[in-house]
Amino acid sequence: MAALRVFVLGATGYIGSTFLDLLLKKEDTARRYTFHALVRSQEKADQLIRPQGIEPVLGSLDDVTIIEDEAAKADIVLSLADADHLTSVQAVLRGLTRRPRSEGGRRRPILIHTSGTGVLLDGANGQFASNTIYYDNDMTQLNTLKISQPHRVVDVEVINPALVGVVDTYIVAPPTIWGFGTGRGNNNSIQIPAQVANSLKHGQAMQIGKGLNIWSKVHVIDLAHFYISLLERAIQEPQDANEAYPLGYPLPKNEDAYYFVQEGDDFAYGDVAKEIAKVFQRIGVNDSGAVNGTAPEEEAAYWPKGSNGLLGGNSRSRAVKAKEILGWEPKYTDFIGYIDEEVHRQKDLLDSKKPQQTQ
Repeated sequence: MAALRVFVLGATGYIGSTFLDLLLKKEDTARRYTFHALVRSQEKADQLIRPQGIEPVLGSLDDVTIIEDEAAKADIVLSLADADHLTSVQAVLRGLTRRPRSEGGRRRPILIHTSGTGVLLDGANGQFASNTIYYDNDMTQLNTLKISQPHRVVDVEVINPALVGVVDTYIVAPPTIWGFGTGRGNNNSIQIPAQVANSLKHGQAMQIGKGLNIWSKVHVIDLAHFYISLLERAIQEPQDANEAYPLGYPLPKNEDAYYFVQEGDDFAYGDVAKEIAKVFQRIGVNDSGAVNGTAPEEEAAYWPKGSNGLLGGNSRSRAVKAKEILGWEPKYTDFIGYIDEEVHRQKDLLDSKKPQQTQ
């Protein structure tokens, strides 16, 4: 089989760079795939993309004509960038639906789109924990999600019934992602670093409200391995009714596209704040060990815009399909150790920027 052409959005991001780093290390990757990646600048193209053997495509997510044209040439599109950028995803789908089918007219193109379990948020403002857990194999439950939920307006485009038999679509919805990435690009997450950064800014561990809200979590390397497993299984899907399924049954996709990617026990963001407070005590940032919880009317004064969505709601998910169908087994578990490392990383960075005192 000829190498499959892959177009990547978000190749230098936290998820994308780690995924590509691990995939490109596999012995058969160069034989199976060729890669093209959207990149915003020539500098990033030269420093981050070309050295990996990836062909850069200069442009941004707003360059929908470029995206559509590249998608039309691709066998696979990996959307690993902005979960809420509707027009870029629409451009991808337009391109994939007008793409000539290869291999004698048989192969359907594939879209693997990154959403997030922010789609499950309940607006708790840190005031309560929720017992509601969403399962990725429960379509009835997932279909209750309102279009007003974060990411949902984009997700609905990806699960459009009109795409069945035309484009095989998959949605990967990670929860809180933790750990340090491995690729050529951004190696840092968003949520835990945001809580740490705000705590360092105020010199005290911070949380939204009472910090009772609960999220699920996954390490970025475990997440990257899931993407690889999904990609490798997706390209095996039969292209006509006479072909057998590799596992005896189809891989859920299109209207059943959601894949959650969760490991271990869920956690409360208040517990993250308590751990930050402990580290602050050990390194001399704040000896009190106290946590400051902010009321909704205080958020604008204490938190960057959007923090409540990142750190204040409940979002609990279970990766049934990843584990039972794809055999995905997460390995990383030291979440508390990561919080400690992140506090030290950011504190060291802040200290390095302080003016040096002269004798």
